[in-house]
Amino acid sequence: MRLRDQIVLITGASSGIGRETALHLAREGAIPVLAARSVDKLQEVAAEIREQTGIEAHVLRMDVQSEQEVLRAVAEVIERYGRVDILINCSGYGVFDPVATMAMRDYEGMIDVNYLGVVRVTKAVLPGMLQRDQGHIIQISSLAGFVAGPRHSGYAASKFAVMGFSEALSYELDGTGVQVTTINPGPVETPFFDHADRSAIPDFVPSLTSDQVAATILRATREKKSLYIIPRPLSLGVKLRYLFPALYKRLTLAGIRFTEKKNAPSK
Repeated sequence: MRLRDQIVLITGASSGIGRETALHLAREGAIPVLAARSVDKLQEVAAEIREQTGIEAHVLRMDVQSEQEVLRAVAEVIERYGRVDILINCSGYGVFDPVATMAMRDYEGMIDVNYLGVVRVTKAVLPGMLQRDQGHIIQISSLAGFVAGPRHSGYAASKFAVMGFSEALSYELDGTGVQVTTINPGPVETPFFDHADRSAIPDFVPSLTSDQVAATILRATREKKSLYIIPRPLSLGVKLRYLFPALYKRLTLAGIRFTEKKNAPSK
């Protein structure tokens, strides 16, 4: 069990990708530290981990919007285990609306959780990793960290920010023994869509399951590559976006219009 006794701090661990990742890692012998705002839901995940693997996952209440709470939670992990070997930032949410009508509170909220939340937790964990000259930071970003579509302005901006932050951090950490990885999935069928409007995702973009993303995260802990785009065929769209932006825009708009026409209510 390659990850046996590795201390893995997972934000957003109460559901979706975070929950599934915790289960995958525990099966490999890692000790998940589960962080989110809902302690009750975290306790349910911890019980599931205990039942499946016998491993006692530690539960932490953490609101990534509060620097004080993040620092307190990370200090608790260090006091209990002495270190964080792997950090996986999964916290995030999306609201999809046109720029003209989206509320400023939604822009501010997504930047605060999706981007600044990543910054707060990363900064809290990083000094200990640098002191030990080892560690792995895994940011769960999105395909929206590379490409944006209609109604995605706030969400895409927050994920573009995560990508910029993570790329800069990877250069700063070169040669330190601390690795940075970004995982960039397309749409994932999780409680994310309890808030985000699923119709804002064109039909031609394939959906993933939490299990598929968690499997990629597990692979990343082994390979430690800097970037993953899943499913892999979506990387072709990203390349097209940067190499031939005008063609990419025409094809994307054509696909969106086709989806809208297909899904329009019949008269």
